[in-house]
Amino acid sequence: MIAVNGSRGDAQPAVALAAELVGRGHMATLALPPDLVDFGSGAGVPTESYGSSTRALLDSEMVREDMRSKNPRTRLRAVSAMSVRDGRAMQQRLLELADGADAIIASSAGQERAHNVSAVLGIPHIPLHYCPIRRNSSVSLLAHLGIDAPAFVNDLSWRVAERALWLATRSAETTLRADLGLSPLNHPYSELIGRTGVPEIQAYDPALFDGLATQWGRRRPLVGFFTLAAAQRAGVGDAGLDGASGAGTLADWLDAGDAPVYVGFGSMLPADPDGLADAFRTAARRLGIRLLVSGGWSGFMSTESGAATSESEASGLTDAIRVVGHVDHDTVLPRCRAAVHHGGAGSVAAGLRAGLPTLITWVGADQPIWGRAVSKAAVGATLPMARVTAESLIGALDTILDTEVRGRSAELRSRLIAPDEAVHTAADIVEDTVRVTTVRGAG
Repeated sequence: MIAVNGSRGDAQPAVALAAELVGRGHMATLALPPDLVDFGSGAGVPTESYGSSTRALLDSEMVREDMRSKNPRTRLRAVSAMSVRDGRAMQQRLLELADGADAIIASSAGQERAHNVSAVLGIPHIPLHYCPIRRNSSVSLLAHLGIDAPAFVNDLSWRVAERALWLATRSAETTLRADLGLSPLNHPYSELIGRTGVPEIQAYDPALFDGLATQWGRRRPLVGFFTLAAAQRAGVGDAGLDGASGAGTLADWLDAGDAPVYVGFGSMLPADPDGLADAFRTAARRLGIRLLVSGGWSGFMSTESGAATSESEASGLTDAIRVVGHVDHDTVLPRCRAAVHHGGAGSVAAGLRAGLPTLITWVGADQPIWGRAVSKAAVGATLPMARVTAESLIGALDTILDTEVRGRSAELRSRLIAPDEAVHTAADIVEDTVRVTTVRGAG
């Protein structure tokens, strides 16, 4: 059983792992939010509805306002509310879906539900993480400040965050555990999960986090980024170079000029989409570059449709901006010169695998961590989406379009773990974990 709560960025690596397990002859079922069921099914994996609509959550006041509040207490309350949102219904649904399963693999969002159900069923809960979310001394939770803190400060930042979240959700979690006949806990779930000894799969590349793989070792193996196979990408509707949008195919547009800068924000709808769009138009005009915009779930610049505003017409930008839906990153990104996105793990992986310098305009959650990672690796730059203006965007694009940054991005690409190797290693870990647990149970 593979349970995921979140957006497409959360679901896609799980789909890749599920497909690998199915290909090995296992019965694997995905549990995804209702608005992602077609995504999982389209990739050829049995998929069931689990939880509530991700799109509705992302459009809610809690996410659009409280999660972005300048008040840390307001942000913490929002994170806490998300942690226990629809908890009772999700637990009961997962208990039903996982009946007879050998293990529950679960992403970090909603890990509490998966762990509770695994305890009731007496099967292992195998965490699947897309970014460092456990205490360590290599990665700082202060990444949004753009500073490199000492190791002890990094470690302390995780301790404080874990404790604060636990104190904020303890009462609700106690109630949810009692519903399943489980005893209350006196420590965070991260500690409870760590004590089981089950490996926590880190589905991202160690090249971005110096020292982390050594620090965590086999208990939290960094296996590399996952991606979907070509047939799966076609099945979920990712358009390749022949996908049309406006006049002609995307291949025609790419062939008609210089390599563009890719822009995509996935499910992250900007607070001021019109202002952000104006900033990109201005930057494209002043730098003389073309933009390939993937609207994604957010629909960013979806009204552009290849047509220009009066300002861009006057500047000769009528065909400088191309807006498409979801694209096949493996096919399209190698035709680009740089990538600009919100810093989701999937977008980071796709851009770096294409050897592209990256600008991360983050909103929150793990995105500042990825922004700091590409900045420290000298393969990109980062700034908060809320501070993106035409001037700041032009400065950041100037940085990432530098020839030396491009060279370092190509070099990093050569060091990344191949996606088929990454998902193969993860599947091996799942099989080994189930095998060991079965032997222990029989003993």
